[in-house]
Amino acid sequence: MDIEFEATFTNIDKDKIRKILTSIGAKLVRSEYLQRRIVLSLPKGHEIKGGWLRVRDEGDKVTLTLKVVDGDQIENQKEVYLKIDDFEKAEQLLDLIGCKKRAYQESKRELWQLGDVEITIDEWPFLEPYLEIEGKSKESVKEAVDKMELDFSKALFCA
Repeated sequence: MDIEFEATFTNIDKDKIRKILTSIGAKLVRSEYLQRRIVLSLPKGHEIKGGWLRVRDEGDKVTLTLKVVDGDQIENQKEVYLKIDDFEKAEQLLDLIGCKKRAYQESKRELWQLGDVEITIDEWPFLEPYLEIEGKSKESVKEAVDKMELDFSKALFCA
């Protein structure tokens, strides 16, 4: 499994973050779009502590992901994902093999790129907008956080 090096900052001002991203040379990859997802438990007898499945439709691609969280540090979230082509068929297949749907969720996401770091502005119903910064290493995430003049010590991990 790959480590998902990701820092989350909650309760952000979207316009302020967009200005910061533009000023440091980040590129808007995709303006705000709707994504939908289902979160499922693993089949009985195949549970992994801290693990779950997600099927996510981002409009231009659909992914199936196994996520495992085994702590609260940046290196404690791991995932394996693959691109698939049908959200509903994936949900049906996972149901047939015994995965139980825990939630259906919709949110809005805006995608930015800063070098090799992916930055998203996310908005969920009933939550304040938040920022996710994902890179290939803790160092690359921290470098992007520093460029944005955010406080790395206030980041949430495995959120």
